[in-house]
Amino acid sequence: MSRGVGVTELLTELPTAVLVCFAVLTQLGDFWFVATASLLAYWLGSTTPWLGRGLTRERGAVLVGLVAAAAAVSLGLKAVFAFPRPSNAAVVSATAGLPWPVAPFYESVVSGRGYGFPSGHATSAVLSWGGFAWALRVGRRRQRYAVAAAAVAVISLSRLVLGVHYLVDVVAGAAIAAAVLWLALTRLRTPARLFAFVTVVGAIGVVAGGLTRDTAGAVGLGVGGLAAWSVLGSVPEPTRRGGVATAILGALWLAAVAAAVLVGPPDPVVGLLTAVGTAGALSLPLVGERVAKKA
Repeated sequence: MSRGVGVTELLTELPTAVLVCFAVLTQLGDFWFVATASLLAYWLGSTTPWLGRGLTRERGAVLVGLVAAAAAVSLGLKAVFAFPRPSNAAVVSATAGLPWPVAPFYESVVSGRGYGFPSGHATSAVLSWGGFAWALRVGRRRQRYAVAAAAVAVISLSRLVLGVHYLVDVVAGAAIAAAVLWLALTRLRTPARLFAFVTVVGAIGVVAGGLTRDTAGAVGLGVGGLAAWSVLGSVPEPTRRGGVATAILGALWLAAVAAAVLVGPPDPVVGLLTAVGTAGALSLPLVGERVAKKA
């Protein structure tokens, strides 16, 4: 019996239109999405429209740390276990009947790369959406966690429907992430401690799986965040203009870092770029507020 317990094989037989819908929904747990959402929450803070009530910069930094923790934990465990992904040839073959630009998007989503255990999307979903339920003050607490649970369920189901993970991968990823979320919010509590945790987990991933782009990037997330927050200590709460200026500068900064990584530098350089990118992203509010005052 596979790690899917037969579930993955059954779900991947759904119609192509359903598969494409889940390819879109799975983006809610993708690293690019949760990282962007957490950084915007940190940069804009309480000036975030509607959602920003009670959202402090420190809570925003914790959200960034939770996303970094999701990456470090999932990549580290993948390196330790090295379990393969399921074969989803039938799901991938559906690309042939799709129009452009749906076809290349769909193919990039369903062509799973790397190891399969645990599910990185399930891990990211629990830590990021659970983190937002903790950090925000919109609505009742029970409502926020209900939304987070629904998002986790949809994202986890999408990984099975698309055939890129087995059931055990998804369940284990969500369970491990829930334990890390509890540790982060009840024991670590501060951004500095959380980024220190990410650094340690990332280093364990390097020892277990060697220095790769993924493991180097995980260490970079922790080191960059720890260095920045240790120096900053705290960041002033944003003004409306300062938050907008920070977000604009942040978009330019991340684009530059991403372009540098996509060039294909050696693995150690990827770690360095990730560290610099993370440290810069956490430090940008100081620049953004100054720019807003001068403007």
